[in-house]
Amino acid sequence: MMRLGIPFLAATMLLDCAVVAQAAPAPGDVPAKKKAAPTPAGKPVAGGAGPSSARDAGPVPVRPRAVVPAPSPAPAGTLARQQEQIARDRAELEQMRATTLGLIRALVQDGVLSKERAAAMLPLSDRDQLADVEVRPRAPAASEPAVESKTDEALADATPRRRRGQTVRVPYVPETVKAEIKESLKQEVLAQAKAERWAEPSTLPEWLDRIVWEGDMRLRYQGEYYQKDNVPALVYNAFTGSNLTNTQQDVDLWRIRVRLGMLAKITETLGAGFRLATGNLNNPVSTNANLGNNFSAQQLILDRAYLKWDPSERWSLSAGRMPNPWFWPTDLVWDEDLNFDGLAGSFKPRLSASTTGFLTAGAFPLFQSSATPSAPTPSDKWLFGVQGGTEWKPDSTLRARGAAALFEFQNVSGLRNTVLQPNANDWTAPGFRQKGNTLFDINDGTGSAALFALAPRYRVLNLGGELDVGRFDPLFVKIAADWAKNIGFDRNEIRARTGLDVEPRTTAYQARLTVGADAIRKLHDWQFFVGYRYVERDAVLDAFTDSDFYLGGTDTKGYFVGGFYGLDRNAFLRLRYLSGNEIHGPALGKGTSAKLPLAIDVLQADFNVRF
Repeated sequence: MMRLGIPFLAATMLLDCAVVAQAAPAPGDVPAKKKAAPTPAGKPVAGGAGPSSARDAGPVPVRPRAVVPAPSPAPAGTLARQQEQIARDRAELEQMRATTLGLIRALVQDGVLSKERAAAMLPLSDRDQLADVEVRPRAPAASEPAVESKTDEALADATPRRRRGQTVRVPYVPETVKAEIKESLKQEVLAQAKAERWAEPSTLPEWLDRIVWEGDMRLRYQGEYYQKDNVPALVYNAFTGSNLTNTQQDVDLWRIRVRLGMLAKITETLGAGFRLATGNLNNPVSTNANLGNNFSAQQLILDRAYLKWDPSERWSLSAGRMPNPWFWPTDLVWDEDLNFDGLAGSFKPRLSASTTGFLTAGAFPLFQSSATPSAPTPSDKWLFGVQGGTEWKPDSTLRARGAAALFEFQNVSGLRNTVLQPNANDWTAPGFRQKGNTLFDINDGTGSAALFALAPRYRVLNLGGELDVGRFDPLFVKIAADWAKNIGFDRNEIRARTGLDVEPRTTAYQARLTVGADAIRKLHDWQFFVGYRYVERDAVLDAFTDSDFYLGGTDTKGYFVGGFYGLDRNAFLRLRYLSGNEIHGPALGKGTSAKLPLAIDVLQADFNVRF
C-alpha cells in the first residue's frame, strides 16, 4: 500500500505545482507559445487550454459561431455499444476512485499526509470520508536520526528569511504529460489491486484458484456366498500355498470407503496431487474399511502423492505415487483401486483431424531390497511397461480407442534357499498376493518352515479396446474388451529352477457391455452393465488384478451383472452381482492340475456420494 501511495502522492503534488506555476509565472519569465488546442466543435482557441493562457494573451475577438447541423441519430446497435462502453468506463472509474480514496486514508493514518492536504486533493463530496481517520503515531526507524520537535518559541526565534515563504519555480508540464502520468498511475494501482485483491471486497485469495479439491464416500453391503461343496480352506491352502481362511461359510460385511484428494496448479505446466483414503498398508488393491470392530476408529493412508509436468498438450510426465497411467478398458490386469509408485511419461501426437495417437512408458519399483548378513545379494523388484494406441473420434457421437501393451515384471519369481544359506532368497517371496498363481516352497529341503514364492516369470502382453456410441442420446452404448497372455512363461525354465513340471495356463480375457446414461450425474440417470471374465492360473499377476470378482485372484471364470441409478446430483446407487468358479485348479507339479472345487459369488450394494 505504501509503495503505491508515495508515487501517487508525488504525482498529485507535481500536478498541483504545475498548475500553480502556470497561474503565477516567475518574474522575467515569458510564457511560451503553445499550439492551439481543439475545442469540442473542432475550432482552435489561441493560447492553449490553461487558465493563464487566456489572461496573458489579452482580449480574444469574438467571432460569430457557425451553425452546425444537428447530427443524425446513431443506429441502435452503435448506441448500445456506446452505452456499454460508458458503463464499463464508469465502473472502472468508480473502482479507481475507491482505490485512490483508500490509499489517501492509509497515508493520513500513517502520518505521511495531513488531513488538510488530503482534503485538498479530494472533491467536496468525498472529504467527509476523512472525518473518522485517526493518525497513528509512527516510531522512527532505527536508521532514522532522532529529530527534536520545535516548540512555538523555537519557531518564533527563526530568522525572518526562514519564516518568509520562498518562491519555488516548477517547469511547465504539458497536459499530455499530465494525462500520461495519471494513466500510468491508474494502471499500476489497478493492476496491483487486482493481483492482490485488496480493492475487491469479499474476494478469496488468488492462490485458492489454483487448488481443486475432490472426494467421495461409499457405504457398502457385501454378501459373500460360498458353494457348499467347496474344498475346505486347509486343503486348498495345502495344495496351492495360499492362506485362505474361509471357503464354505457365507459372510455379510458392512464397509465404508472415504477418499479426499487435492489437485494444485503450481505453474502453467507443473501440477501436484495427493489423496488420502481409508484402507490398510498391506493391501494395494482395496481402500475398503470393515465396520463392526467394537467401534474402533478407522485409519487413513496416503493413497496418492505425485507431481505432473505437462510442457505441452502432447507431452506429459508424472512421478511419485500416481493414478494408473495406462489405458485399461477393464480390470482384467489392473484393479480399479491400484495406484503406481514410480515414473511414467506419455506422448500424444495428432495423426489426423479425427485420430490421436498415444504412447506411454513407465518404470515402477515393486520392492526395494536391502542386504543383510543372511541375505547378502538381494535384488530389487521392478515393473517396466510400454503401451501404444490410438483414439478415433470422427464426431461427438462416436469414439473408439485401442492399445497394445507389454508389462515386464523383473525379479518377482522365487529362488530356492539352501541348507548353507537358509534365508538368502527369502526376498523372492511376494509381499502381497491374492490367489491363483502357481507357487512353490523355496524352503523345501532346508528344514525351515514353508515359504512360498511364484514359480513362473511374468511378461504380460495385453490388448484392449473400447467403443462408445452416443448416437442414441440420451441412451449411450459402450463395449469394452481386454485380452492378456503371459508370454514369459517357460515350462522348461520353471522345471530347471523349481524342479516342478507346471502346465501352462496363461490366457485371460474379459468383455463388458454398458447401456444407459453417459455418466450418473442427476436424479433418474441410470446404467446397466453385463460382462464375462475368464482368467487362467498364470495369465496375469494375481496380486494386482480385480479384488472383487471371485474375491480376487486368477484361475476363475464367470459373469457379472449390475447397474447404477441416480438418486440426486452427485449421489447414486450401484448394485452388482459377480459369480465366479474355478477353471483348472492348482498345479500339482507333475504337468497336471488338481480339480479342487471353489465357487464364490459376491453381491454388492453401494451408496455413493461425490463432493
